[in-house]
This record gives sequence, C-alpha cells and structure tokens, in this order.
Amino acid sequence: MSTEPEPGKSLGPAPWGAMGILFLVHFVVDSHATFFAPLIPLLREKFQFTLATAGILISIQSLTSAVSQPLTALMVDRWPRMPWLAVGIVGTSIAFTALGWSPVFWGVAAAIPAGGLLFGLCHPDMGARAGRLSEAHASLSVSVFVTGGRMGFALGPIIVLGIATRLGMEWLWLYVFVALGTMALIVWGLPKPPGPKDKKKSAAGGVWAAIVRVRKPISLLFGLAIVRSVIMGNLSGFLPTLFVDAGKGLWSGGFASTVLFTSGAVGVMAGGIWGDRIEKRSVIAFGMAIALAGMIAFLVFPIDYAFFSLAVIGLGNFIPMGVSVALAQKTLPDHRAFASSLTLGSGWLIASFTSAPIAAAAEHFGLIRVFWILPAALAAGVVIALMLPREKPGFALPAQS
Repeated sequence: MSTEPEPGKSLGPAPWGAMGILFLVHFVVDSHATFFAPLIPLLREKFQFTLATAGILISIQSLTSAVSQPLTALMVDRWPRMPWLAVGIVGTSIAFTALGWSPVFWGVAAAIPAGGLLFGLCHPDMGARAGRLSEAHASLSVSVFVTGGRMGFALGPIIVLGIATRLGMEWLWLYVFVALGTMALIVWGLPKPPGPKDKKKSAAGGVWAAIVRVRKPISLLFGLAIVRSVIMGNLSGFLPTLFVDAGKGLWSGGFASTVLFTSGAVGVMAGGIWGDRIEKRSVIAFGMAIALAGMIAFLVFPIDYAFFSLAVIGLGNFIPMGVSVALAQKTLPDHRAFASSLTLGSGWLIASFTSAPIAAAAEHFGLIRVFWILPAALAAGVVIALMLPREKPGFALPAQS
C-alpha cells in the first residue's frame, strides 16, 4: 500500500539531513566527470591529439559510465548493503585525477574508461538511497540529490581549472582527499539500505518482468533520458573548445559549463518542488520546451550572448530530471536502483555515440553548424513528454498490460 499522502494533505517533514549528505556525495562524484572537457585544450597542447580524438574520448567516457549503470544497478538491487557507493567514489576520484598527472597520452586514454565505469557504479546506489528517503517527498528528495550532481558539473570545471592553472595538472591528485572525506559521510551518516526482498529470485528476471508490465511509461522516460544526455553530453563536452576557438579563452569555456549546470541545478529543484504538487507529465514537457527555446537562441545569436542562452538551456533541460527519476522509481518500486540507472545514466549509452560523429563533422563544418542537430533532439523530447500517461499527484501510475 502506498504511503504517499492524498492530494491536498500535508506532506510532513522532509529528511533534510540525509538529503544534504546525498547532495554533497553527488556533487563530489559528478564534479569528477567534468574534469576532462576543460582540460582538453591543455591536454591537446601537451599530447598533440586532434579534436576528433577528443570527441572519441568524450564518447568513451559517456559510453563506459552509461553501460556500467544498469549492470551495477542489478547488483545494487540484489545486494543493497554492499559498499558500492563508497568504493565507487574513491575509485572515480583516483581515475579522473590521473588525467592531470599521467605522463603519457595512453595513461589519459586508460583513465577515462576506468573513471567512467567507477562513476557509473556510484549512481544506482545514490539514486536508490535518495528515492527511499521519503515517499511523500519523493520528487523533492530525488531532486535535491540530483541538484548536487548538477552543482558538481557546474563547479567541476572551475575546480579543475583552478588546480591546473595555479598548481599544475599534476596536482589534481589532491582532490582524492575530498572523495575520502565524502566516503566517511556515506559510511557513517546515511541510513542503512534495506536487505534484498527476495534472495531466491533472479535480479535480472525480476526487473525484466517488471519492465514488461510498465513498458510504455518506462520506455518514454528512457527516451527523455536519451534526449537530455545528447544535449548535455555534447554541450558540456565541446563548450570549452568552442569558446577557445572563438577567441574567448579557456576560463570563458569553463565558466560557460558552470552557467549551464548552475542553472540546471535551479531547474532540478524547481521541477522537484512542482513535481510533488502538480502533474509530473506537465512539468517534464514544460522543461523540454524551455530547453528547446534556449538551444535555438544559443545557435542564432552571437557567442557574446551565449551565457544567457546556456542558462535557459540548463534550466529547461534539468527541470524534468528529478521528476523523471521519481516517476521511474514509482513505476518500478521494487527496482529503484535500476529505475534510477535508466533515467540518470542509461541515456548516456545512446548519447555517447553522438559525440564522435559530431566532432568529426565539426572538423569540416564547424561546431555551431553541426549543433543544429540538438534542437531537433529537444523537439523530440517535447513530443515524448506529451506521450507520457497522465498521473495525479499522490497516486501511482497504472501497470501497463
């Protein structure tokens, strides 16, 4: 029986302490994922590789983090009390800080997939923990957790450039101590996950049967995750290079990513607050429409106005994010980690295959011209959102036959 309140009734107090810890944990994990893109101009100068090679490495990072998430989600749902998150956050930090201190290009090339795999290990566990904190505040709890990740993406470029320009890339290893401190909060500050509900049942078989029952809404939510990932993967991956090539400098490129993800954090929180009170379908469609308008503005107006357009894109693209995760977890309540992986990370699996061809095409036509594929993706996102089943706050989606 659902523990969610009926519409119009008080939602009760939110678990702010645990939400704050998950906010910080997600911040630290996701900040590492932004280390490579701001360092591309410096690494290209050091190792003399092409923009097309950078695109391949961006795709590898996206692909490994995406592939690992549904696989590790099955393990998290099967053995929820194993230290997946604690191990993942420290391993992620060691791998991605190696981008700075590795003396050879192949060390960088190896660190990226290793970091992607460990990065993917963290997210299903984090998402499942956030979704279990409060049924009444599901959208808010997940959105606070997701906001931490957006802020990590926002400030990660500033952190990595601050270390690289002041101390040198070789000193990125200092950030590992931040991951170690966060690991202590995970171990001693978060509620213990529940034990597995059915040890005899195959995790893969159980989740597949559940997906078949709710195939329409979960497929649509996965489609939305792909759209968001295509937009953010390519924008965050190529913004620093775009700004450097336009003569705006390395710090302008890093700040552009910060604007994109800071506004995204605002969008996630706004979506989370609305998602517990009004129809989630409407919140998701509204966010996609805002992102579409911002993306068109980014491509039409000169780069001098790009920060405003990027703020609109980030706001719109992330309004649906926490709401989508909460909706997926409500749809698959016995497989929260897997539901989180579908809406947080698995979209990157498809999106990862877009960075390399975009980079290759940009070598001939320029990034701005090639980026016109992104508004088309967002237009598809609006259509997908409107196809979601209608749902009243406080009630679960019906199972699909």
